[in-house]
Amino acid sequence: MIISYLKYRRKAQGKYHLHSPLVFELYENVLEKAYEIPRCARNDNVFYEELDERLKSFVNDNPLIFKSDDVVMIVKDIHRDKQNEADWERLKDDEKVRLSIDCWRFGIVFMMDRIKKEHYILKV
Repeated sequence: MIISYLKYRRKAQGKYHLHSPLVFELYENVLEKAYEIPRCARNDNVFYEELDERLKSFVNDNPLIFKSDDVVMIVKDIHRDKQNEADWERLKDDEKVRLSIDCWRFGIVFMMDRIKKEHYILKV
């Protein structure tokens, strides 16, 4: 997994290199806020609950972007092992998935038919 992590770090972008206003807003309003909880005070369940709540709020606060039939999903442990990485690759290559974001510990997929297919690898 060390090689996989090094590949991730080489490709990962910070928020100021993002060319998508949607992904930039998601980075600032969801990802950065979820990581504000001190590492020593959170466990994985707390982190993912906070991330899920922030993601739901982000979707609900942007009704011009997100429609009621859109699906937004958090996928945990996408780089835990080769099987999870292969599953992540299949998921992000699915035709229904229009936007995917790799954050190393987890991924986020958006199933929305109105946007072009994009994949981001983010440093968080």
